[in-house]
Amino acid sequence: MTVVVVVSKAYATQSTQSPEVMSKAAPNDEDNESVKTLKDKLSDALLNISVKDDLVKQHAKVAEEAVSGWEKAENEVLVLKQKLETANQKNSALEDRLGHLDGALKECVRQLRQAREEQEQKIQEVVSKKTREWESLKSVLEDQLIELQAQLQSVETEAAASIDYDLQAKLEAAEKQNLTLKLELHSKAKELEVRIIERDLSTKAAETASKQHLESIRKVAKLEAECCRLKAAARKVSQVGNQKSGFTSLVYVESLTGSQSDCGERLSTVELGTVKMGRLEPNECEPSQSGSWASSFVTEQKNRMAPSTEINLMDDFLEMERLAALPVTDIESSFTEVGSVSDQPNGGEIRFKADLDAMTQRMAELEQKLEKIKMEKVELEVALGVCQKHLETSQSQLLETNTRLQELQQQLVLAKETKKAAEEEARTTRTKREAAESQLKVVENEVNALLSKIGSLEKEVQKERALSADNIARCQKMEVELLSIKRETENEREAELQRKQSINVNLKIKQEKELALAADKFAECQKTIASLGQQLKSLASFEDFLLESESEEQPEITTGESSHTKNGIETQDFRSNDLNLPRKDSEFSHPMKNRKEKKSPLLLDSEKSQNGFGKFFPQK
Repeated sequence: MTVVVVVSKAYATQSTQSPEVMSKAAPNDEDNESVKTLKDKLSDALLNISVKDDLVKQHAKVAEEAVSGWEKAENEVLVLKQKLETANQKNSALEDRLGHLDGALKECVRQLRQAREEQEQKIQEVVSKKTREWESLKSVLEDQLIELQAQLQSVETEAAASIDYDLQAKLEAAEKQNLTLKLELHSKAKELEVRIIERDLSTKAAETASKQHLESIRKVAKLEAECCRLKAAARKVSQVGNQKSGFTSLVYVESLTGSQSDCGERLSTVELGTVKMGRLEPNECEPSQSGSWASSFVTEQKNRMAPSTEINLMDDFLEMERLAALPVTDIESSFTEVGSVSDQPNGGEIRFKADLDAMTQRMAELEQKLEKIKMEKVELEVALGVCQKHLETSQSQLLETNTRLQELQQQLVLAKETKKAAEEEARTTRTKREAAESQLKVVENEVNALLSKIGSLEKEVQKERALSADNIARCQKMEVELLSIKRETENEREAELQRKQSINVNLKIKQEKELALAADKFAECQKTIASLGQQLKSLASFEDFLLESESEEQPEITTGESSHTKNGIETQDFRSNDLNLPRKDSEFSHPMKNRKEKKSPLLLDSEKSQNGFGKFFPQK
């Protein structure tokens, strides 16, 4: 019974002290709630700060990527500029090469023109030389003709003076010579016909050669026109896109028309020259009056070849034979007549005189005919010599024309080769030019594409710059906000720390007081427990007695229970205090743990105090 009373007293003392502990725990709950709210705010602020840090990092990455993209774009622009410079250098080199090729083509055309002009000058010089030579030959032949006429006159006078008795032998020799000359004349006439045919053939060959020469000249003119056209086309192609294209094309057209007109004029002059040559070729066979006289003589001879002339010649020949046969009989008759004249002087003399007169007349006629024949023979010889000379000259001219034709053919071949070479060069230049133009177009397309890329990249760079500027502004704003938030958080932390320090100080004071009270109570409890232990040891032998006494002392227990019910409120309060103490300990321990995380010295002291307070209640 004494033990129960002591325990009830202890519980009563504890119950009397529990309202103070509950009153002290109420502000601690408010502080814990404020700490929790502050912790939530701090966590939210830290989350916002972390999110803003992530945004700042993302913006920094975007800015770095924009700067790297801008640098890449600048590098690409530099590479494209280098490519453009190389393309421009190639274009300038190709233009220089085209200029060199145009200069070479102009030089070739100039050389061709120069060679053609030199050839024309040489032809004109040769023609003038030949005309001068023909004129000199003409004058020489005229002088020779005059000398021959003078010689003929002197021979006629000498023949008329030197008529003597041996005239018959001379006449016979002259007749024989006349026969031989007639035969020779006949053969010479045939030869002359053959030579005339040959001359006609040579003239035809010369005409064909002149025609070929004309054709070759026309071909050369065509080649010149084609070369001029090619040059104009090359110039037109080389000067496409220039502002002075109209003026240069007009100049080229005028130069082309001028060159064509020059070519036409040269063709006309060459044709006139060939016509003159064709006219001169028959005229060269008849130098001045001697040539015309020779041609008239040839025509007369042809006319004399007619049957009437042949009959006259035969009559003259018969008369000559008759006269040749007459002298022997006439001489005999004359001698007989002379002998008879001596007998009959009057009639015989008259007859002899008449016969002598007839003979002298006949002899004079025969001498005239002989002189005519000699003259004709001389004329025929002269004509034959002239014809032979003309034939030789025509043959030499034919040879010269053949050599000239060969030279012209060689020159034509050379001109064709040069034309082919020029065409090949023009083709190569065209192909090179087309390739250069295609390369230029490709380069221009690439340049345009690169320029568009550069423009797009510049736009992107500008956008990225604007974005980076916005991001930088946002970052600055965020930094300002972060700084303000940090300052606020620092201020809040300082305020909270100050509050916590004040709370911790108050708690320390309260805890120290409570600890002192609890230590006193614990010492009293230990004393009571020690006394109770001693009493229990003394009463251990009386357990059986107590069991027996329980059944006997039931009414006393009921009275004790009523007293115990009176003090039930106190025991319940004590138990509630006992039950609330660990809860408070847990409440205190939870913020202490959070304070441990922040590692403040005051919280460490409070934790130590709580741990020390927990040591006082090991059973609970």
